[in-house]
Amino acid sequence: MHRPRTILKARSARQTRGFTLVEVIATMAVMGALGAVASSTVFSALDSYLDAATRGQLHTEISMAMDRVVRELQNTQLDGSASGVAPDIESVASSAITWNDDYSLTLTGGQLMLSDNGAAAEPLLANVSSFSVQTFNESNVALGASLSGAGCDAIRRIQLTLTMQRNGTIETLRTKVFLRCTMEGAG
Repeated sequence: MHRPRTILKARSARQTRGFTLVEVIATMAVMGALGAVASSTVFSALDSYLDAATRGQLHTEISMAMDRVVRELQNTQLDGSASGVAPDIESVASSAITWNDDYSLTLTGGQLMLSDNGAAAEPLLANVSSFSVQTFNESNVALGASLSGAGCDAIRRIQLTLTMQRNGTIETLRTKVFLRCTMEGAG
């Protein structure tokens, strides 16, 4: 039961030879498919990250601008010429508001402009897609889109909505400002 040496040599020669061309091509095809799937996953993750980073940056910019506007509007004074409790708001339009005789907030050419204490209007925020102002009375009923003079006396709350767009990413922030000067106990 001893095998001849010549058969063993033939088998070992067959076992040590390299890959066939078909095996190499099949391996390359499988590796290429795996590479394509992996690269699409990586690119998808990268796009998601960039979108989230842009959205976060837009949110931060809008939040900072909105905080400043809210602080300014909360410091609205009482109108000395009006009877009763009325804020010193001169006019409101769908994308602008003027108060305290020398403050204004308007959307001009994609920039949110703030005129502070009578100074020339300066950009508070750029790349603004839309800005809207809506006012409400004491019962939280929406007032007209455009008010001026005595029509502004009923304003107790102001809702501001800002939208920015950058690199295909849109971010919107809305807040409601309660005017301190019209609240009970304000002096």
